[in-house]
Amino acid sequence: MRNAEMLRPLPAALEDPETQRLSSASRPAPSPTAGRTVRLPSIVIGTVANTVRQRYADLSVVSDVPPSRWQIARVMLVLLLAAMPILGISVDVFGLVPQATTSVVIIALAAALATVVAFAPHRIDMIVGRGLIAGMVACIVYDGARLFAVHVLGLMDDFIPVMGSWVTGEPDTTGSAAVGYVWRYIGDGGGLGVAFFVVAFALGIDRWSNVKAVGAAVAFAVFPTWAGLIATVALAPRGEDMMFPLTPATVTITLVGHLIFGFMLGLAFLKAPRGRAGSEWPWPPLLETLARRRRTA
Repeated sequence: MRNAEMLRPLPAALEDPETQRLSSASRPAPSPTAGRTVRLPSIVIGTVANTVRQRYADLSVVSDVPPSRWQIARVMLVLLLAAMPILGISVDVFGLVPQATTSVVIIALAAALATVVAFAPHRIDMIVGRGLIAGMVACIVYDGARLFAVHVLGLMDDFIPVMGSWVTGEPDTTGSAAVGYVWRYIGDGGGLGVAFFVVAFALGIDRWSNVKAVGAAVAFAVFPTWAGLIATVALAPRGEDMMFPLTPATVTITLVGHLIFGFMLGLAFLKAPRGRAGSEWPWPPLLETLARRRRTA
């Protein structure tokens, strides 16, 4: 009996009006868009005017105004710093200035240039960065062939660890060997890459054909780079004792290595933005400027 009373329906007065079902007559008519996907209007939050690279430097503008004295000094500082590691070898071999001294000067100049780049960035900084990385990669590939001739074929000794002792000023040790290779890749290889990239863009080699641009890089690796190395070994009084003896094998190995270095450097140069529309060099190339002056003279 008690269960039957519990199942008895509630009085109408106790029913919640919010829970009452709507009759079919009072139901709203179905919307004409029911069952279809309705695209909401898009909301434009903002537009990105420039990419990070474009905000750093407007690459679409090439100024006809020649560089200022400060800009020329900046380029000269870059070229000086790029050339000092490789020139420091010749200076040390000829007995003029120890490389331990020139390395301190190079580090100080690198710190000064890094400060300038951090507080006064310029478009050519991207060229310097590309050249540094390209030179390091090209030097690593070059060393792959050279070390094969050293450790597998036994045609010459590895003189890079000895050069590391010149930088540290300490005897030939494992630590000096590590310093020698780090200095070789960043200082020698990276410096040569920076020098070629800056000079190539300044002259307008980036507007040459691919074959001519790679040929220019190979020529740069042979002369003055390889020719300067051989001249240092041949002309310095202790050149062969400090570096390596001049034999047909060593001359051939070093020449082939520099050809590989120049070829890889040229391929990396082709990957940089080039030509009139995409060049990162902010001023007219020197070769085109000279040709224009000759025509108007």
